[in-house]
Amino acid sequence: MAAPAQPEAATQPPAPAGAPEPEPASWPDEPVSQPQPEPEPEPAFVRQARRRARWQHPLVRAVLAAVALGLTGLLLAQVAWLGRAAVLARWPQALPWYELACQPLGCTVGRQRPAGAVVVEGSVLLRRAPDRYSFHLVLRNQADAEVEAPALELTLVDAQGEPLARRVWLPPQWPQPTERLAAATEWPLQFELAFDHPQASRMNGYRVVLFYP
Repeated sequence: MAAPAQPEAATQPPAPAGAPEPEPASWPDEPVSQPQPEPEPEPAFVRQARRRARWQHPLVRAVLAAVALGLTGLLLAQVAWLGRAAVLARWPQALPWYELACQPLGCTVGRQRPAGAVVVEGSVLLRRAPDRYSFHLVLRNQADAEVEAPALELTLVDAQGEPLARRVWLPPQWPQPTERLAAATEWPLQFELAFDHPQASRMNGYRVVLFYP
C-alpha cells in the first residue's frame, strides 16, 4: 500500500539578481516616560515673605480688624450686662439704654439692689392688747437712683436675745405695696400683729432686717 503524499513546503521564488533586499519590519517608536526631577525645596525666607505678604493684604487686614472690633464690643457688652447693678447704682440715667437693648432680646433689666441703700430710719413696737401689737417703721432709700423694695423681717426676742417668733413680709404684702423705692425718699409702714405665743410674756425686744430674697 503506498504512503500518502506529504504536502510540499511553500517556497518563495528567489529574488532576481540585483533586486534590493527587503528592510526588516520595524515597530513604531513609543515614548518612554522619564522620571520627573523633584522640585527643589523653597527657601524658608521665601515662604516667610509670602506668608507675611498674605497677612498684609488690605482685605485680610480689614477682615481681621472687623473681627477684633466685634469681639471687643461683645466683651464690653457682656461686662456691662453682668455689672449692670453697679453701673445703674452709679449712673441711673443709663437705665433707659439697658431697657432699650433688652427690647429686641426679650430680657428684663430688673431693679437695682445696691447693698445698704435702703435702711430703717426708725421703728417702734407698741402693745395694744395682751396679744396685739402695732409695728411702725420708716424705710429710707439713701441712693440717688430708684431701687427695688427689699423684704422685711421682724424677729421678736426675749431678754437673752433668743428668738421667740419671726415674720417676713415681701413688698407686695406691705400695707402700702410697692415694687420700688424712689431715689432719696422715705416709705412709712405700719403692721398690725397678733402675738399669742405661749411665752409671749418673755418678749423683751425685736430685731428688724432688710434683705433681698
